[in-house]
Amino acid sequence: MNMKKIVLTTITLIALSAIARAQYNTYDHWDNNYTVQALLGAVQFEDLKIDDSSGNGDSAEIDLALIPQFGAAWGTLPKGDRFQYGLETSFLLGLRFDDINYASVGGSGLHVSISTSMWMFDLAGGGYASLFLDKNHKARIYVGGGPLMTYVDYRSEREETDLGGTEETFDNDESAFGIGVYARAGFEFRIYEAGMLGLGARGTWSSIDLSDVGGSSELTGIAAFISFTAGL
Repeated sequence: MNMKKIVLTTITLIALSAIARAQYNTYDHWDNNYTVQALLGAVQFEDLKIDDSSGNGDSAEIDLALIPQFGAAWGTLPKGDRFQYGLETSFLLGLRFDDINYASVGGSGLHVSISTSMWMFDLAGGGYASLFLDKNHKARIYVGGGPLMTYVDYRSEREETDLGGTEETFDNDESAFGIGVYARAGFEFRIYEAGMLGLGARGTWSSIDLSDVGGSSELTGIAAFISFTAGL
């Protein structure tokens, strides 16, 4: 089972569990002044590929489109009763490690082994709105959006071995900052007095230059998350 199927299966099971539990519980109104939301999921980028090359002219396309992410969001001072609105800030960390082995095309007999790592961090903040779907505040939907800042760090160690057993090592790396915007939405169900569990999606659009390692100049992606929100 690949990573995408694992993520989707896990998200579906947690959502069904939350829905079932919410059906048989009653709670007081949700009137917490602050919320902390934990996020766990993955982001799928439209085109995040690195053209990893060496001094011998050989290159390999590293596909980094799917990256696991985790982080948190903080909401403050909501206004309203069933319909609430306020400000939020969030941070997300994405990590991915890959090992690639292949024989170079063209009859050279070159064997290539590449170890890559990429991590990205984004800090975002803006406004949000939340609507509880019933008078007992058992379930809600929410939206949010605003500006974001992204930092990406890519590194690879490339080992090439020719037919005579001679080895060469090449290092590729690049770090870059970018700015953009985000928009997110989700739904959650109360699972106890000051806790909600649910699912969310988040779109990001940012400009970031990874051309030194053969990457793109823009990052556009859609993420899916399991969320847990605690009232404070």
